[in-house]
Parts: sequence; structure tokens; C-alpha cells
Amino acid sequence: MTLRVLLLTDERPGHYHLAEGVVAALAREREVAVARLVTKRNRLIPMRAFRALLARAMAPPALLLRLGYGLSARRLPAADLVVSAGGETMVANVAAARHLGAANIFCGSLRKMAPEHFSLVISSYARHAHLPRHVVAIKPNVMDPDALGRPRAVPRLGADNPPARAGLLIGGNSGLFHYEAADWDRLLAFAEALS
Repeated sequence: MTLRVLLLTDERPGHYHLAEGVVAALAREREVAVARLVTKRNRLIPMRAFRALLARAMAPPALLLRLGYGLSARRLPAADLVVSAGGETMVANVAAARHLGAANIFCGSLRKMAPEHFSLVISSYARHAHLPRHVVAIKPNVMDPDALGRPRAVPRLGADNPPARAGLLIGGNSGLFHYEAADWDRLLAFAEALS
């Protein structure tokens, strides 16, 4: 049976790639049909107001979707699972899952949202391991580790045996980290020296 997934995105690559990684992992296990929906949160309403409405179940999901994101609940595609990443998608994730009667997965830090709003939370921070409904794992991505082939034995690297190829993934500022110009200068100098 095909798993119908609603993937919510705030169009930030650092976020939607995580959600796509969850969907890719599911697709390696079973057939999935994915509907993608862009969410843009109404910034006139503070996030704490949404959290309060969710915590007290004071507002129907359709109202939260309309007020918070300008989305029509009636136009949501049928889904068995809602997946998203990034703080701007959290309320839409919960409201869509409640409206559809679906399970939901969120990737990231919940900040002040209760874990009970989600079926599963995937975090890359070890300090979240004790929290309910949390799984701590490396950040999901769309790459299939089995497709990469078996790892080869790598000889000890040293000045006389440098690697033929290396990769460096560079992120950027987030809610938890902010990099100054000097940080970027040091990183680029390191990459240049290494190459």
C-alpha cells in the first residue's frame, strides 16, 4: 500500500532537505506518493500565540492553517503522514496532521513546542535523546548509503599519503549558531591550506 506523504516546506534548503531525507528513507522501505506544499507563516501573529492555541486545543486546525499560513484545509491533499523541518513549519505540520488525521514527523528543535504534538521528532542533538517522541540521528538526507557502495579500507593518511579526493559541506547561520566574518575567513583559509 502506498504511503501518502504531505511534505511541508518553508523553501529554505537547510530545512526542506531534511524533510526530503526522511521521505527518501521511507521510500527505500515502501512505496510513497509525495505532495509538496509551500508554507509561509503569517508573521503578524507571534509564534507564542500559535503555541498557546495548540496547547489548549482552542482553535480548529483549519483556522490555524488559514490564519497562520493562508492555507485552505479543504485543499490539503489526502495524506497518511505529514513531514516538515524548520521552526516556521511546525504549526502547519501539527494543524495539517490533525486536520487529515495523519501521523507527523518534524526534523529539528521544537523550541517551546510540546513533543506530544508530533508522532516523531528527529533531532541531531544528543541533549534531546531523553525527550519524549525524539530520535537522535545524523541529519537525514536523500542519499542512499547502500547506493554508495561498500566502504573500502582506507590506508592511514599522512603527508606521504594524502587523499585523492575530499569533500567539505559548509552550512550557515541558524537559530542556534551565528558565524562572524572572521569565522568564515578561518574556514576558507583552512580549506585553501588543505587543498
